[in-house]
Amino acid sequence: MKYGYFDDRNREYVITNPKTPVKWINYIGTLSFGGFVDHTGGAIICKGDPSLNRIVKYIQQMPSSEFKGETLYIRFKDKDEYKIFSPFFVPTLDKYDLYECHVGLGYTKIISEFYGIRTECTIFVPIEEPREIRIVKVTNKSGREMEIDAISVVEYTHFDAVKQFNNADWVPQTMQSRCIREKNGLLTLIQYAFMRRDTHVNYFTSNYPISSFETDRKRFLGDNEYG
Repeated sequence: MKYGYFDDRNREYVITNPKTPVKWINYIGTLSFGGFVDHTGGAIICKGDPSLNRIVKYIQQMPSSEFKGETLYIRFKDKDEYKIFSPFFVPTLDKYDLYECHVGLGYTKIISEFYGIRTECTIFVPIEEPREIRIVKVTNKSGREMEIDAISVVEYTHFDAVKQFNNADWVPQTMQSRCIREKNGLLTLIQYAFMRRDTHVNYFTSNYPISSFETDRKRFLGDNEYG
């Protein structure tokens, strides 16, 4: 089974089949801030010690078909219903017309085409900056008018990796979130564990105006998380 090829000119490995035997990860950032991103858009991001300063939830033991830490959904109207899929292939597992994951030095770029919609996403951590950036470009190639929604998702974790696993009751109660709205339509979601609210705050934002957001996973997925 062939899963991709080496692009010597661009110094990349290009994955063309997302169903690899294991996740192909690529390190981004530095030891002070960074982590890795896998070939289906999942990521683990940490500040310093990954056991004590973890930001995004990434559980390797979960099935490869589930998104880990971060993902992106695309939604468009198909007749009288909405169609939702992930351009990263997981977790929706839709049939793709094109899938490429370009694994480069310090960055990953995922290019895909589903339902006449082309999505390009470049993921990296800027040098000496404590943030992960995802540059997303969506192009309608269907030949018909479409209203397209891009829905970015991040699932945070407790900063202590061990407690995230062994304290199922207390840990969820420590996770807090709020939003900051600006007059120009931009929005920033703030997340932190309440005992670190004055020292360690995570943020999630976009340079485009936001039409809606949700900070509760059950409500986001809908139908008691079966939506």
